[in-house]
Amino acid sequence: MSHQYHTYYTVTTDESIRTLQSSSSGITESEAHKRREQYGYNEITQARKKGFLRKLFEYLFEPMALILFVASVFSFAIKDFIEGFAITGVVIINTIISLIQDYKAEKAVEELKKILSPQFKVMREGSVEIIASKLIVPGDIILFEAGDILPADARVLEAKNLLVDEAQLTGESEAVVKHAEPLSGELRLFEMKNMLFSGSRVLSGTGKALVVATGDATEMGKIARNIQESEQEKTPLQQKLQKEIKFLVTFALLSAIVVLGVSVFREFPWHQSIIIAISIMVAVFPEGLPASITIALSLAVERLAKNNVIIKRLSSVETLGNVNYICTDKTGTITQHNMTVKEYFISGKFLTMAELFKLSSEGQSDILHKIFLASIKCSTAEVQEVDGTIVKEMGDPTETALIKSAIINGFKPSTFDPYKIVDAIPFSSETMVSAALVQDPHNEFVIPVKGAPERIIELCDTFYSEGDFKKLTSHERTHITKALTEMSQKGFRLIGFAWKIAEKNRNLTMENLRDASFLGCATIYDPPKDEVKLTIEETKSANITVVMITGDSKNTGFSIAQSVGIASTIDEAIEGREIEQMGDEEFSRRVESIKVYSRVSPLDKLAIVKKLREKGHVVAMTGDGVNDAPALKQSHVGIAMGRAGSQVSQEAAEMILTDDNFSTIIHAVREGRTVYRNIQKLIRYLLTNNIGKVLAVLITPALGYAAPLTAIQILWSNVVMESLPAVGISTDPSDNSIMKRKIAKLTDPVVSRADRIRMFIDGFLFGLAVTAAFVIFHHLHHDDAMARTAAFSVMLLSPQIYAFVIRDGSFLEKITRPNWMLKSFFIITLAMIASLIFVQPLNMVFNTTPIYEVFDWVIIAVLSLFTPVLRLLADAVWKREEGK
Repeated sequence: MSHQYHTYYTVTTDESIRTLQSSSSGITESEAHKRREQYGYNEITQARKKGFLRKLFEYLFEPMALILFVASVFSFAIKDFIEGFAITGVVIINTIISLIQDYKAEKAVEELKKILSPQFKVMREGSVEIIASKLIVPGDIILFEAGDILPADARVLEAKNLLVDEAQLTGESEAVVKHAEPLSGELRLFEMKNMLFSGSRVLSGTGKALVVATGDATEMGKIARNIQESEQEKTPLQQKLQKEIKFLVTFALLSAIVVLGVSVFREFPWHQSIIIAISIMVAVFPEGLPASITIALSLAVERLAKNNVIIKRLSSVETLGNVNYICTDKTGTITQHNMTVKEYFISGKFLTMAELFKLSSEGQSDILHKIFLASIKCSTAEVQEVDGTIVKEMGDPTETALIKSAIINGFKPSTFDPYKIVDAIPFSSETMVSAALVQDPHNEFVIPVKGAPERIIELCDTFYSEGDFKKLTSHERTHITKALTEMSQKGFRLIGFAWKIAEKNRNLTMENLRDASFLGCATIYDPPKDEVKLTIEETKSANITVVMITGDSKNTGFSIAQSVGIASTIDEAIEGREIEQMGDEEFSRRVESIKVYSRVSPLDKLAIVKKLREKGHVVAMTGDGVNDAPALKQSHVGIAMGRAGSQVSQEAAEMILTDDNFSTIIHAVREGRTVYRNIQKLIRYLLTNNIGKVLAVLITPALGYAAPLTAIQILWSNVVMESLPAVGISTDPSDNSIMKRKIAKLTDPVVSRADRIRMFIDGFLFGLAVTAAFVIFHHLHHDDAMARTAAFSVMLLSPQIYAFVIRDGSFLEKITRPNWMLKSFFIITLAMIASLIFVQPLNMVFNTTPIYEVFDWVIIAVLSLFTPVLRLLADAVWKREEGK
């Protein structure tokens, strides 16, 4: 795959300058102005967002809102202003709730702007100026040093000990040594050693570079474009609810038509027919559902916040409950993002830190002294330690790991202050070593060397073994090389050490390093977090697949994945280059068997997430770097790290881990599954009740009676009386089986077929109970107001009891299991029902009349218990049959 920078990294610095019609002294101010008009400012273009009015328009034209709006128009037309205003109020409230729930400010692109340095050094017409970064154009010559954040993509012109951290862009955890020499071949970002990328940080050294791309044309700009093009899709629950609502719209229209037909057949007055039709349309929709779900999700968000999880988008909570694939970054997520020396290869053996202490106690501390001298004097890194605590680290993480290892073993950097550096050879990709000519306290000259083991061994003719230096024969070379190769293949980074007594000259060259003595080798890695392995086991038992995506090498990635239980064989690991080589069909076939992706680009990550989504998986993506942002946004749930994560990744994600702990994700998934299960019960509860109300309003007029319920009574029931127990249902604690429950597929309806059958049966029974209350009281008292009050009472009381029935567990558990909110709301709703019936002003608003006879209340109580008791009996029979 050809890259836009192929023109620059494959040619010399002079040719690169000529390509951009620049010069070694930079461009002129007038030329910079022309190029700024051509290329634009060096900043990321922000995508145009939906305005408030457009969002409001979209919500007001949702099917549920339209149906209720039509109902309110009819109410006003027949001069029933109380019901008209009540229905309109519900539409307004639900619209506000939807706006609050779904509103999410898009800041990712703004954060991409912020990551660029506000000012930078530029050479214009031979003089160095400090200008605003946004004024930099292609062809400019920029100058930089340690600590700078690069403002644009550029070709290196000069480099002195230049070390750059590109982890947030490429995913590569190791810092990159940069140089100015041309390269060949089709290279990926992490292989372009003579290119610099915007947003990268200079760790050490100085340099000069030719700007080749700015703003949207940079690699960072491409990521911004991908973020903008990734539309925020509806969550699985929202999509499923849309299907339910479409069904309800159809049901409402058909029901209204049936009612009008029955009204004409029964020769009801036209205004009464319209009232019944309005009641039907209002009864079909669970107006309290949006508010109840929002409250349920909000409470879950609050609980998660107390457990180190920040949820930015409410609906992400329920999506978490259906996640069955977690694509996770390695560095900082699975691992500690803390390069650490695990072992030292000395005298042909790998020794742990504990064994190093033993080596010292046996009188072999001299070898450690030489190794740690090389670790500190052949390094540009700095580690400050106070009273045994590391307070500051600067430089290459590998070098700081070596220095920290020295400190742990009692060799503080200050120990080597008497050793003066006379000359040095810095590390480069060509030599693969760094060395120093050191004058010791006795005025003797020694040369400590460190670098790539294979290069170190080439320079040596003796090696340390059991307290002495022996000749390095071909047999010994083979033995050492084999041992180190095996360790390298396990994913460890190896740093070799050598030592040589120097002649009393002050010039150090590569030739001076020959005939040195091989001291040993350090094995360095980024260790997994302690709890990750156990967490991975939990995800497997919860039917969740974990995939690791990293910018590191295939061996390094697989080694970590194998150690924590993500992958078992190297066949489950793949490099990004292999993804490019295989066709879409082959990748689609293999994607579910791959557990480790290494050397991947931001677009590779995006492709992986998209392919898993195509396979029907609900995907969560974790990440901390800028390069993770597009995939975070494309996934169903983007999870960013709060401590080590970049601002860009945090803004692109829906969820942030404040403790950067992978195990916290599983806690969040458990909470998500609990919420999803409760939402299922919540929907079943509300729709069951609404089905009953619809049937009551349909059946009663069909039998020749007046409408048993008014629109405002139904609205009050839907929005207020059922919302309180609904909130109680949404806070039900989960049991131990919640993580072993079958995960709902994207194609599965939110309510299962079995629950849907129960819903219709119970709704039918509930409708019969409400109808029976109206008919019985009509004949007992010959008063429609009294009959409507009885029906209203059953409609309000029965759902309060039914809320306990649909809880999970045995009969006793349904009642006794803790849920103070559900039980408190039960008492509150009983008091509200009494107020609606016995308080005169409320009688006028809700068309009710007081009921004083005890016998009447016995009838209401029996009819209110009718549906809940039959459901309990049916469930008991079903469980007994299932247990046989």
